Amino acid sequence: RDVTGVQTCALPISELWRVEALRPEDWTWTGFPSPRYRFDSASGAFRTRYAAGTLIGAFRERYRLTGSMIPADHAAHYLVRLVAARHLRALDLRTERNLDILGIDDQINTGQHPDVWDTCHRLADAVKRWWPPPDALDALVYRPRTTPETSVNYAFFALDAFTTESWPLADRADVLVNLVLRHGFTVGWELP
Repeated sequence: RDVTGVQTCALPISELWRVEALRPEDWTWTGFPSPRYRFDSASGAFRTRYAAGTLIGAFRERYRLTGSMIPADHAAHYLVRLVAARHLRALDLRTERNLDILGIDDQINTGQHPDVWDTCHRLADAVKRWWPPPDALDALVYRPRTTPETSVNYAFFALDAFTTESWPLADRADVLVNLVLRHGFTVGWELP
């Protein structure tokens, strides 16, 4: 596809949030044999990881399918804060211009139909072809399913643009109590 006119942007974000089983220093970037998530590589050539622009957005995306229940076996999972060391180079899938040029519609952001997911997976590979190093993009920016008014989602391909901090979830009672009291979450272990 001719992507002439597709606009990339330099996002002046300061931080992203992610919840996952491993600390960032233990992350691998090898792709899955078959895509699992929205912008995973169709070819399996690389790993895509996901983060939200807000702390609440990260938890809502991660625990949507559990009904906002954080299971007891996730107490040892990590809350990860990614701080952008520079403006991120990204393809913004929230703009009408980019959707039109790519020949896709807003379903790319939140659609669950198999054809939409196939397009998402192929798009991740195409982005790597269209913007090879040294012009490689850091991320795809897309609209979240659970927090469309208050957060933004990022599918990113490496940690090069970030510094990181991480904490076991069980050590962040401040965050968990806020989730329970203000956002309708349930935690599967006793909080202090």
